[in-house]
Amino acid sequence: MPGKIPGYGGKRPQLKIEVDRLHLDAENPRLPESIQGQKEATILQELFEEFNLEEISDSISQNGYFDEEPLVAIPLGLTAKLLRKSESENYDAFIHKKTTQFTVVEGNRRLATIKILLDKGTQNSLGIRSWPEISKEVREDISKLPVIVYPERKEVIPYLGVRHITGIKKWDAYAKARYIIHMIESGLSIENIELRIGDKQGSGRKNVICYKMIKQAHEEFDYDVSLATQYFSYLMLSIGQLPIRNYLGMGKLKEISLDEPIPNTKIEELKNLLSWLFGEDKNRKPVIDDSREITQYLTHVVKSPEAVEYLNKTRRLQDAYELTDGEETMLKKTLSSAGFKLEKALGIIHRHKTLEIKAEVEKCFETANRLRKTINE
Repeated sequence: MPGKIPGYGGKRPQLKIEVDRLHLDAENPRLPESIQGQKEATILQELFEEFNLEEISDSISQNGYFDEEPLVAIPLGLTAKLLRKSESENYDAFIHKKTTQFTVVEGNRRLATIKILLDKGTQNSLGIRSWPEISKEVREDISKLPVIVYPERKEVIPYLGVRHITGIKKWDAYAKARYIIHMIESGLSIENIELRIGDKQGSGRKNVICYKMIKQAHEEFDYDVSLATQYFSYLMLSIGQLPIRNYLGMGKLKEISLDEPIPNTKIEELKNLLSWLFGEDKNRKPVIDDSREITQYLTHVVKSPEAVEYLNKTRRLQDAYELTDGEETMLKKTLSSAGFKLEKALGIIHRHKTLEIKAEVEKCFETANRLRKTINE
């Protein structure tokens, strides 16, 4: 079966397999964790609602299925005995049996799309009112699909890692993290994974660290993991910044524990960071609108306890950033900016002597008087 390296030896067999013997992967790392392990109907509904299958359906309904893009699957019901090298003939016979079922581990969007195209009942159960019609020729073509068969899931792991973590069809950051965790759970070390997928930048390690940070937060203060999935890359960018790692009590990336990245004494700081990046609920939204704000502002804010306290109270990141040089410096900058804007207004006010403008001038005058009175007390 497997050689010394993942791609060693003869190539895996490519078979034509009926669609009704091909099943969606309940362990697909792109699925939400609440959907993983569910029945196929639930997985199919999730893929239809969240993974834009319609764009694939248009192509397949017009062109059929291109054999140049085979699915990748593993057989169900394979015994340990059949995995032995001495049983290669029996293994071959098993995967060619017309009753053998398969789990598709690569190509679930394509398989889901085809299952919907082929079955009006499935379309009705999903509430689909408009879906491409297929000709008799297309129906015949997509009823059997080209499939490369691997004996076990663990043998597919390196291929999927190369394809979706560092390759041309990259998954989003959270899906990558979950898949790397799956690779580790299969017995590979993070160092081995980095070698196999050609990761020289340590992004795989960062994926794992961030994933474990989210899990740690869930265990420590019941953090809602779903808040972090869409902008998971923000967390990866954050831990790449030394000031933020220092704020969290983390050392160099290669020295961070992959089990519990955050020291127990820094759990409150972790809670703060996740709140700033992802929000908490509809009343406490993220303070980050763009990833650039992490490097421009947040890396400076975390170095100032005063700025951190202000950010937690107000949720105003740029104002907190102004405090990083101290409150007096911020005050000088604020007064200087206000003076500059008033001078600018003075140059054009003669053209706008309206009641509304007069009211705004009175507000400025009153505020300036209060400032003068306060500073002279």
